[in-house]
Amino acid sequence: MLPEWTSQQRAALQVMGIPIWEKKRASAPVFYYRLGPLYLRGERELPVSLPGWLDDLCLYFEQRPVAIKAPSKTPDVCFDYTDSLNDSFPVETKKSLWQQLKHAKL
Repeated sequence: MLPEWTSQQRAALQVMGIPIWEKKRASAPVFYYRLGPLYLRGERELPVSLPGWLDDLCLYFEQRPVAIKAPSKTPDVCFDYTDSLNDSFPVETKKSLWQQLKHAKL
């Protein structure tokens, strides 16, 4: 743990040319998965027992999501599932996702 510097200590370090190290906040981890041409991203890992809407996508693509490293550029079809892991998946969100898939280059 880094010490908390007093104003006098900071001034003394600055006079001596010693840099003051600051704590960096760790960013929340992001998990990426690929399901056919669809990229999934979220702040939590996908559960083993997938929610119903994701099971539907698995049936559609005939495969399960596979964990991957973060893509180097933002994919054309990328869906953030963070707020959709429970079974109460909003109808409008589902429609939007299926429209994205319909118009994507598959």
